[in-house]
Amino acid sequence: MSRRSFSISLAAAVLALALGLAGYAAWHRHGQPKRLNVVILTVESFRADFVRPDVTPNLLAAAAESGIRFTGHRTISAWTAPNVISVLTGTNPFAQGVHAQRQAVPPEWKVPLETLSDLGWRVTGLQSFMQIDTFRGLGLAIEPGEEPVPWLERQAGAATPFVLWHHYLPTHLPYRPSADFMPDLAALLPAGDQAARERMDAVMTRPTIRTGTVAFEPTDRPAIAALHAGTYREFDAWFGRFWSFFKASGLDRDTILVVTADHGDEHLERGHVGHASTTHDGHLHEEVTRIPLFLWVPGAGGGRNEPGGRVVEAPTDHLDIMPTVMRRLGIAAELPLAGRDLLADPIAPDRPWMALTSRAGFQEPDPDAIRDYRTAIVEGGWKLHLDHRDGAVVSRRLYDLGSDPGELADVAALHPGTVERLSGPLESAFAARRIVRPAAANPGGDGAAPVWRVPAASGTVSHQQVSGGFRMEWAGDPATDYVIQYEAGEGLLSLKGELEVKGSVREFGPVDAAYWKTFILPYGKVRMRVGLAGRGDRWSDWLVMTPVP
Repeated sequence: MSRRSFSISLAAAVLALALGLAGYAAWHRHGQPKRLNVVILTVESFRADFVRPDVTPNLLAAAAESGIRFTGHRTISAWTAPNVISVLTGTNPFAQGVHAQRQAVPPEWKVPLETLSDLGWRVTGLQSFMQIDTFRGLGLAIEPGEEPVPWLERQAGAATPFVLWHHYLPTHLPYRPSADFMPDLAALLPAGDQAARERMDAVMTRPTIRTGTVAFEPTDRPAIAALHAGTYREFDAWFGRFWSFFKASGLDRDTILVVTADHGDEHLERGHVGHASTTHDGHLHEEVTRIPLFLWVPGAGGGRNEPGGRVVEAPTDHLDIMPTVMRRLGIAAELPLAGRDLLADPIAPDRPWMALTSRAGFQEPDPDAIRDYRTAIVEGGWKLHLDHRDGAVVSRRLYDLGSDPGELADVAALHPGTVERLSGPLESAFAARRIVRPAAANPGGDGAAPVWRVPAASGTVSHQQVSGGFRMEWAGDPATDYVIQYEAGEGLLSLKGELEVKGSVREFGPVDAAYWKTFILPYGKVRMRVGLAGRGDRWSDWLVMTPVP
């Protein structure tokens, strides 16, 4: 071949390669199937029996249009953190070991959201409370202070797929819906009964109602249910606006939408109002564990959601959500997932279910030495509850859900064989549960007590001051481990906890209005101090912050 011919051939080859690369780039931009997004919406304290046309018409209409409703769904604990973790990781509370504040999943776990982040998904949560220690290790980048719709609007047309978890908070205690959704309490309470009105004031003002602090009467139940239903109706109106945006924006074509709850709440079925973290007497009865689950999944051909308008009655639980999502994304999870793909795997009608909760949830008095747990198992129509104290079973209660769906008649004495058969797997799972041990601290430095820099002194704080961000800083070594202790409220309405911090700064980001209204303002004041981790004698002065509207 002549030099001239060789040059022409080489030029042609380069041109062909360039055209090929350009064609590949064009296919990659326009022809390659877009990876699906995921929106996971969890609703606080959302009971399944309140999903009905007079309370949630928008949610039901959206499901009838193009979604799938699972009416036999259960959560797997009695407070928020382990249930949300189960949704986001596909793992159960026996394996997680998260039964109180400061506890988190094993740091060596490679959870599904981390896998998705590594593969290019933007994985985000939008609320301040997601920064507490129980949500460590889930693969979330927290961007607090914003509602889902504005955040989703900014993702329109982005090449990067996303996973968004949002937790709708206003359905938590206190049950105080806005004026448009407030029930007529005068029509629900005995005429002239001032004590009943005071009890409802507690329900409308307290984020926690510890067992025994309010002497509720059975006649209070309709009013309590109506107040909570008002918050559900308010959520449904919010969801109606969200759904309109979701369709108008085209997100329904390329986004998996999951709507479920962390848990339900009791409305005096056992004499309490709330769940484990609010009553300090958590349990796993149906009013707490039966919750909604809705899925909207885009069709394979890029059209609208298919199949839609379906109702699935088979038993499902939170462990099934992440396997279903990962299968739709075409990604294999590195962490073993215990659940099933709800859209592909057959679900047996008598599929067993197990759950575990600590008695006080987030508010366990000593997270390092929890004494009381409660477990439950459902198999077919039977449901068995076990109470555990100091590792030993101290109570067994059996219910026939077919004839007694409200779990009012304990029939354990009539069916000892069933009790024994169901106790076996439940006790084995409990004995093998992960127990979180306190981590070794690194006090470092010269051991001097920290001194506050930001805030520098006690005072008042409004939501406007923290809506753009909240920062805590103290004099200290950036390589040292610290602990922030906080105490909110006092007396019957009080809450306390700790946050672990590496270094001398803790950034909380913007505080959204719902979090401020539900978890800060009702307590009246918050005391905070910071100390060296692992030392009980090196604390800063207490700061007392008084929240104002």
